[in-house]
Amino acid sequence: MNMELPVISLKAKRNSLHPWIFNRMIRHPQRRLKPGTLVEVVSKEGTFVGRGIYNYKSNIGIRLLTENVSEPLNSEFFLKKFTQAKILREEILGIHKTSDCYRLIHGEADGLSGLIVDKFADVFVVEPYSAGYTETIGWIVSSLRSLYSNAKILVRPDERTAVKEGIDFSGIANNYPGPDTVEITEHRLRMKVNLRTGHKTGFFLDQRENRFTLSHYCPGKEVLDCFCYTGGFALSAMVMGAKSVVGIDLDEKALETAQENARLNSVKATFKHGNVFDHLRMMIHNNEKVDVIILDPAKLAGCKEEIRRAHRTYGDINRLGMHVLKPGGILLTCSCSGLVSERDFLSILTRSAADARVVLQIFKVAGASPDHPFSTIFPEGRYLKAVFARVLPL
Repeated sequence: MNMELPVISLKAKRNSLHPWIFNRMIRHPQRRLKPGTLVEVVSKEGTFVGRGIYNYKSNIGIRLLTENVSEPLNSEFFLKKFTQAKILREEILGIHKTSDCYRLIHGEADGLSGLIVDKFADVFVVEPYSAGYTETIGWIVSSLRSLYSNAKILVRPDERTAVKEGIDFSGIANNYPGPDTVEITEHRLRMKVNLRTGHKTGFFLDQRENRFTLSHYCPGKEVLDCFCYTGGFALSAMVMGAKSVVGIDLDEKALETAQENARLNSVKATFKHGNVFDHLRMMIHNNEKVDVIILDPAKLAGCKEEIRRAHRTYGDINRLGMHVLKPGGILLTCSCSGLVSERDFLSILTRSAADARVVLQIFKVAGASPDHPFSTIFPEGRYLKAVFARVLPL
């Protein structure tokens, strides 16, 4: 059955296929529609534009989900999107052959603006960034259960999103509490994921291929994993035969999980609670060097006002990191700030190398794992930069 949707018209001409329509472009109805209402969108002339999620409280007033006039928004629509998403991850990419975890829905790139769904073994973590998914959670759950018969579902909203969207997500979160923890397998690595205290959905699946790539450069090497979180890079290196690994992070709960993960993989690793900048300065002072260093800080620029400071911080951390590498050592440095472009990040690294009196021999520039695609109508979906380089003395 197709429901009649409220009609919202635009007051400005839409010049792109981008799925976001900002508030200022919309002729808002006098009778307030509650945040997250599914609507039909028409141009100011009255021609069909698409169907999507409306929220007058959000800066993104409409998130378009379809521009196909004959495609209603219903349970079949969601099942089709989820099926297409699963085909990419399994039939095309074959991720399930080596890992039981992947991102199933990556927002706009999978045609569901503002929705993230991560698969951790048989647990699916749903992270809504839009009020509309409180209304459509039933369709999301039925799609997951029809594609994965043993699916356990956990809805984990972000508090900042709730404020931005002007909505309380606690109802759907309480209805789908899911388990507290889950164990996953990624290539040869076994990891416990804490679904209560972990960042984002619990684990950073976007670094899967970069962890695997880096681990191949680590046999017999001394490795330093900065901002190590629950030990993904550090333990991938140990499983592949690193001589030793030290992981540094400020999140004590994450470090407890990292210790558990070391036991789970039957490897020894040292995890230290501390500030990465202080630790690197101490190493420089003591003339301590390592063979491999990973620099993977949390997002440093969440809005335009933070970009300049992010550039400075990336510059500082990379300069310090280059100082603690042995000549010819391997650097993996990452930026997950979408507002810092790849070009800008590479120029920051160039300056850091000059300041550190080294040359970077960059041999791979990667991004997020392929289960985090980006689309031509939403290029912002390409956010992660991962630069692999050999660090050579001048």
